[in-house]
Amino acid sequence: MSDLVTSVLQMEKRCIFCGDKPTDKNREHVIPRWLISLTGDPKRDWYLGIQTNKPGRPERRFSADQFTFPACESCNTRYSALEARAKGYVEKLLADVILPAREWDDLMDWFDKVRIGLWIGNIILNKDWPIPNPGFYIDQRVAKKDRFLLVYENAEPDYVGLNMTGASDPVFFHFPSVFMLVINRLVFINASYEFLLTARMGFPYPKKMWFEERVEGTRRHVDDFTATYRPRPPFLRFSFYPPKFSAHQTILLESALDGEDYGPLIAHEYVSRKRLPHEKIKTRICAVDNDKARFLDPDDLLEEINQPKPMVVDLKQHYIRLFEFRNRLLTQSLEEQPAARKIIRMLIGYNDGGLAQAKAGIGSNVGLQPIRPAK
Repeated sequence: MSDLVTSVLQMEKRCIFCGDKPTDKNREHVIPRWLISLTGDPKRDWYLGIQTNKPGRPERRFSADQFTFPACESCNTRYSALEARAKGYVEKLLADVILPAREWDDLMDWFDKVRIGLWIGNIILNKDWPIPNPGFYIDQRVAKKDRFLLVYENAEPDYVGLNMTGASDPVFFHFPSVFMLVINRLVFINASYEFLLTARMGFPYPKKMWFEERVEGTRRHVDDFTATYRPRPPFLRFSFYPPKFSAHQTILLESALDGEDYGPLIAHEYVSRKRLPHEKIKTRICAVDNDKARFLDPDDLLEEINQPKPMVVDLKQHYIRLFEFRNRLLTQSLEEQPAARKIIRMLIGYNDGGLAQAKAGIGSNVGLQPIRPAK
């Protein structure tokens, strides 16, 4: 594509956390230093896609410890405690320590931070795709939408490295909803978006949904809420491989808490019993084992899924499932957003190319690089 600049992030500096012009000229490591050091040489090259607007389409590479973006000093400091806790959780998981539900909740906050940070950061880096202005930044998206985190054993148990997949291509620029992170011997698949799990976890959900195109971006409208008040696993109508650990969490719709149709539904005993203590919109972590759902108290341990034999597949198979899941999200969006069909069809074509490469085993070697987009 030609050199198209469409996002404010491509024209001026904004804090990756709050979205305002940054104060104190601070920089944020979207992939934190502790994680870079845990997975190899901090100065190793990082592959971050290709520059489609330049002759020969050269690769975009960074030294891992230089992958930083503008941030307010106060915003950066605000998240430092979460980073420290996340480091401890990841180290525990790598050491086969079982985490309680409250730590999974906190770890998913960190995955929200990383996923949206990668999204904002990659918009800043890319000048060659028509990318809309972001409707939110890290502050506005951490713990705001339904989410899940699946954890697998790496098929190469002695591998030391970091691999990000699905977080630096045009599909992610428009739909920063799902990505995969390989940290040494563990594989994490994380997804989050509105009403991802709500209906099948038994919480109030809208029967009507439509989109309005505005100058500042697309706005979603919802109406006519209902609820079943019973969990119906599997929560995803998509077959990822059975994970070692799975954590699912519904986030209630904050903007509608006092709504005349939504408010009475969330006052139901089912919802009140499953809300986290002292939280307005967070519900309890739910573990699913053999299609049985269990909502956990904060101190309950989230045990490994009980299966006769752990499901360990090579990264190529995880790549394939990730691209197939993105195709499902894109196809659903094609039906929901008729005004955006042109760009969504283009993204489906791009994702199909990545899926074909994954099936062919191109770019599926373990390492610093994600799947390379089609040239």
